Amino acid sequence: MNYKTLLVHVDTTPAAPARIRLALGLARAAGAHVVGAAVTGVSHFVTSGMLAAGDSRLAGHCAALRRDAEDAVRRFEDAVRADGPASFESRVVDDDVDGGLAVQARYADLVLVGRTDPAAPAPDGRSDLPDYLLFAGGRPVLIVPHAPGPWRADGEALVAWDGSVPATRAVAAALPLLRAARGTTVVGFGDDADDTAGGDPCARLAAWLGRHGVAARASHRAATDDVGDTLLSAAADMDAGLLVMGAYGHGRLRERCLGGASRTVLAGAPIPVLMAH
Repeated sequence: MNYKTLLVHVDTTPAAPARIRLALGLARAAGAHVVGAAVTGVSHFVTSGMLAAGDSRLAGHCAALRRDAEDAVRRFEDAVRADGPASFESRVVDDDVDGGLAVQARYADLVLVGRTDPAAPAPDGRSDLPDYLLFAGGRPVLIVPHAPGPWRADGEALVAWDGSVPATRAVAAALPLLRAARGTTVVGFGDDADDTAGGDPCARLAAWLGRHGVAARASHRAATDDVGDTLLSAAADMDAGLLVMGAYGHGRLRERCLGGASRTVLAGAPIPVLMAH
């Protein structure tokens, strides 16, 4: 597949400009249409008539949220005019941030959102937007760290492979990025590296990627109780610029209660992470 439409969440947080630059760079490279969506956080069930009839403080708060969204869209448009792709649009959406973006996501090939920065919380107060979109958006999500270094499309990529459906979806969604990468390492852990039904799964995936124009190699790590930290360490060791993995293969509730690779990576990855569920 190739990306034809990218959706990027735009807001007024300090992390937004880096996220927008990444989205514009991907759109230019792919010749894709990019949509910058700012969501006010005011439910679409709240009408102007309801605001006019209600407490003036509520109306003032909602107006301020819309001004913030409009400001975020103006910054997105300025970035596009400075160095953006030819095809773009901006949207101010009156809705809850999670639900509004989930609906917008269904008309895109890839969604770019920011990872939560505890030191600079989002104006809407959401702390789990990537999680929500992975389950409700129906599209792969590229989570951009709040303080990313310069991102190079032709850097190294790391694919976490366990043969699961989420991992399969993530790898398929990442093909355009993996083709552009200098090299891709497919890593499996413990029993995931031994498949009596057809040989080494990581080598099989690397061969499949090769037939799609991706320079890939297989790697294996010992079984560990902390796959997330091991993945982040492996990415740092190889100076990877992208991590690709399935999200919540063991279920979101279990990972929230007991911990898991998805939670660890979402909380601490210093590089962009492409996830799918």
